[in-house]
Amino acid sequence: MDSATILVVCTGNIRRSPAIEAMLREGVGQIGGLARHGITVISAGSEALEGYDMDSMIASEVALAGTRLTRHQAYRLDVADIERADLIITAERSHRSDVARLVPPAVKRTFTLVELAALSDLLGRAALGGPTGSEADAAARLRALVQLAPLQRTRRRIRRPADDDLLDLRRRSPREARRLVTEARGHVETLLRVLEPSLSLVNKPQRPFAPLVAPPVAAPTFASSDEPNESTQPRSAHSNRSAG
Repeated sequence: MDSATILVVCTGNIRRSPAIEAMLREGVGQIGGLARHGITVISAGSEALEGYDMDSMIASEVALAGTRLTRHQAYRLDVADIERADLIITAERSHRSDVARLVPPAVKRTFTLVELAALSDLLGRAALGGPTGSEADAAARLRALVQLAPLQRTRRRIRRPADDDLLDLRRRSPREARRLVTEARGHVETLLRVLEPSLSLVNKPQRPFAPLVAPPVAAPTFASSDEPNESTQPRSAHSNRSAG
């Protein structure tokens, strides 16, 4: 089995990017994830709140979407992770710029989640390595997506550039967390349908419950979802970093 790595980037690495990471890696509802097909999914933040867990409200919503959660620790975006990633997915266009500042050539394989899902939908599953239900390698599909997705940009119409940014929490509340995870889930499902090789299309589940492996610890409250304040925990050792 071939292997590949997806890097997901937001600002604080406590809400948007770890939610996307978990859903891509483990699957969502009845749609399987990419971990069982040799694809590693990790996340990082351009201004990470290093050492913090995933926001507890976001974690609860991700679990309700049918995704198995593992322990997460926020981690700062670095050059090594960018260079080894076959695909980089960002929450906003500004994060794409953060990636490009660190490793300029990586911009060619960097997309916002909203943009990549739309381009994947335009391409269709067959363009990435076979008809629905085929056992084509997921890593090969991923690399084909990175190569072919930019060619679809001229076919895509958006009202304004900001439409490519994933919803950000303006206040921390269960309702806002649900909105964010619901939006992210829709885009992740689109990606899984084109990348997951053994996918069997099923009816959309009605928010099944999936228990947490470990109860998340609430992250600090900020005015915006991923923006750190002046006080953060000390930087955690990279050797303790998990893929979650």
